[in-house]
Amino acid sequence: MGMDRSRRVFLGMEPPAPRGECHISSLLVHVRLERQDEVVARIAGLPGAELAPSPMPGKLVVTLETPTTFEIMDRLQAIHDMPGVVSACLVYHQWEAAGSEDDHGSHPPQLPQG
Repeated sequence: MGMDRSRRVFLGMEPPAPRGECHISSLLVHVRLERQDEVVARIAGLPGAELAPSPMPGKLVVTLETPTTFEIMDRLQAIHDMPGVVSACLVYHQWEAAGSEDDHGSHPPQLPQG
């Protein structure tokens, strides 16, 4: 009995077909201080990854822009597996349909002015 394609995607056996989406996510990465420069260079080499200025030694803020959720998880796992990384966690995720004005992502609450 064979698995259908969506189950294979869910189990991480193959990436899903692109659906014209744009995913923006933020990661917080804790690294060993003596390997921080090496980890920064490796993360900078990942497709769609950008590093913000480090808030403090041993902590990195990474922004990812990917076409699918699968690729977010793939990059998160790649970062987590890098030598010198203590932990890597997803702290924010927003997605939008490509070319759409409709917003489907998450946003911080709007506070009243005054």
